[in-house]
Amino acid sequence: MKPPRLILFTLLLTSGTFHSNEIPFPSSEKSINSSWCDNRGGISEFRTKDGTYIDCLTDIYAVEAEFDNNWKEAIGQSLHYAETTNKKAAILLIKRQKSKKDYLGELNRVINRFHLPITIFTIDQ
Repeated sequence: MKPPRLILFTLLLTSGTFHSNEIPFPSSEKSINSSWCDNRGGISEFRTKDGTYIDCLTDIYAVEAEFDNNWKEAIGQSLHYAETTNKKAAILLIKRQKSKKDYLGELNRVINRFHLPITIFTIDQ
Protein backbone atom coordinates (compact mmCIF):
# COMPACT_ATOMS: atom_id res chain seq x y z
CA MET A 1 0.00 0.00 0.00
CA LYS A 2 1.38 3.38 -1.00
CA PRO A 3 1.41 6.13 1.65
CA PRO A 4 -0.67 9.18 0.75
CA ARG A 5 1.27 11.98 -0.99
CA LEU A 6 0.38 14.47 1.73
CA ILE A 7 2.11 12.34 4.35
CA LEU A 8 5.23 12.00 2.18
CA PHE A 9 5.28 15.73 1.53
CA THR A 10 4.94 16.46 5.26
CA LEU A 11 7.75 14.06 6.09
CA LEU A 12 10.01 15.71 3.53
CA LEU A 13 9.30 19.15 4.96
CA THR A 14 9.95 18.15 8.56
CA SER A 15 12.93 15.85 8.03
CA GLY A 16 15.57 18.60 7.93
CA THR A 17 17.79 19.39 10.87
CA PHE A 18 17.20 22.50 12.90
CA HIS A 19 20.00 24.02 14.94
CA SER A 20 19.21 26.12 17.97
CA ASN A 21 21.31 29.04 16.69
CA GLU A 22 19.32 29.30 13.44
CA ILE A 23 16.60 31.88 13.13
CA PRO A 24 13.53 30.08 11.77
CA PHE A 25 12.02 33.22 10.23
CA PRO A 26 14.64 35.87 9.49
CA SER A 27 13.55 39.47 9.64
CA SER A 28 12.33 40.51 6.24
CA GLU A 29 12.95 43.86 4.64
CA LYS A 30 9.21 44.53 4.79
CA SER A 31 8.87 43.79 8.52
CA ILE A 32 11.96 45.82 9.42
CA ASN A 33 10.75 48.74 7.32
CA SER A 34 7.23 48.57 8.70
CA SER A 35 8.44 48.74 12.30
CA TRP A 36 10.94 51.53 11.52
CA CYS A 37 8.32 53.50 9.59
CA ASP A 38 5.63 53.13 12.27
CA ASN A 39 8.08 54.43 14.89
CA ARG A 40 8.50 57.60 12.82
CA GLY A 41 4.82 58.18 12.13
CA GLY A 42 5.24 57.34 8.46
CA ILE A 43 3.04 55.53 5.97
CA SER A 44 4.33 52.11 4.82
CA GLU A 45 3.86 51.03 1.21
CA PHE A 46 2.58 54.40 0.01
CA ARG A 47 1.37 54.18 -3.61
CA THR A 48 2.63 56.96 -5.86
CA LYS A 49 0.90 58.57 -8.84
CA ASP A 50 3.18 56.39 -11.01
CA GLY A 51 1.88 53.20 -9.39
CA THR A 52 5.11 52.49 -7.52
CA TYR A 53 5.25 51.85 -3.77
CA ILE A 54 7.39 53.85 -1.38
CA ASP A 55 8.61 51.76 1.54
CA CYS A 56 8.02 54.62 3.99
CA LEU A 57 6.65 58.10 3.44
CA THR A 58 7.13 60.58 6.28
CA ASP A 59 6.38 64.30 6.49
CA ILE A 60 9.91 64.98 5.26
CA TYR A 61 11.24 61.87 3.50
CA ALA A 62 10.40 59.33 0.83
CA VAL A 63 12.35 56.33 2.11
CA GLU A 64 13.53 53.27 0.24
CA ALA A 65 14.39 50.41 2.62
CA GLU A 66 16.99 47.99 1.34
CA PHE A 67 19.42 45.39 2.60
CA ASP A 68 22.99 46.67 2.54
CA ASN A 69 24.13 44.57 -0.42
CA ASN A 70 21.39 46.14 -2.60
CA TRP A 71 22.38 49.74 -1.94
CA LYS A 72 22.84 50.51 -5.64
CA GLU A 73 19.17 49.91 -6.42
CA ALA A 74 18.16 52.04 -3.45
CA ILE A 75 19.81 55.13 -4.92
CA GLY A 76 17.59 55.23 -8.00
CA GLN A 77 14.42 54.27 -6.18
CA SER A 78 14.89 56.89 -3.45
CA LEU A 79 15.46 59.63 -6.02
CA HIS A 80 12.40 58.55 -8.00
CA TYR A 81 10.23 58.52 -4.86
CA ALA A 82 11.47 61.96 -3.86
CA GLU A 83 10.64 63.37 -7.29
CA THR A 84 7.16 61.90 -7.38
CA THR A 85 6.22 63.07 -3.86
CA ASN A 86 8.18 66.34 -3.55
CA LYS A 87 9.83 64.93 -0.41
CA LYS A 88 13.51 64.48 0.37
CA ALA A 89 15.14 61.24 -0.80
CA ALA A 90 16.23 58.81 1.89
CA ILE A 91 17.48 55.25 2.19
CA LEU A 92 16.98 52.98 5.18
CA LEU A 93 20.03 50.72 4.85
CA ILE A 94 19.47 47.43 6.66
CA LYS A 95 22.88 46.18 7.78
CA ARG A 96 23.05 42.39 7.77
CA GLN A 97 25.22 40.63 10.35
CA LYS A 98 26.72 38.36 7.72
CA SER A 99 27.91 41.26 5.54
CA LYS A 100 31.66 41.16 5.00
CA LYS A 101 31.91 44.39 2.99
CA ASP A 102 31.49 47.99 4.04
CA TYR A 103 28.37 48.65 1.95
CA LEU A 104 27.57 51.80 3.91
CA GLY A 105 31.00 53.17 3.01
CA GLU A 106 30.45 52.39 -0.67
CA LEU A 107 27.03 54.04 -0.61
CA ASN A 108 28.33 57.17 1.11
CA ARG A 109 31.25 57.37 -1.33
CA VAL A 110 28.88 57.46 -4.33
CA ILE A 111 26.51 59.94 -2.66
CA ASN A 112 29.40 62.27 -1.79
CA ARG A 113 31.17 61.94 -5.16
CA PHE A 114 28.06 62.93 -7.11
CA HIS A 115 26.55 65.26 -4.49
CA LEU A 116 23.32 63.23 -4.40
CA PRO A 117 20.61 64.70 -2.17
CA ILE A 118 19.97 61.46 -0.26
CA THR A 119 19.78 61.05 3.51
CA ILE A 120 20.92 57.69 4.89
CA PHE A 121 19.37 55.96 7.90
CA THR A 122 20.84 52.67 9.11
CA ILE A 123 19.48 49.81 11.14
CA ASP A 124 20.92 46.43 12.09
CA GLN A 125 19.00 43.35 11.01
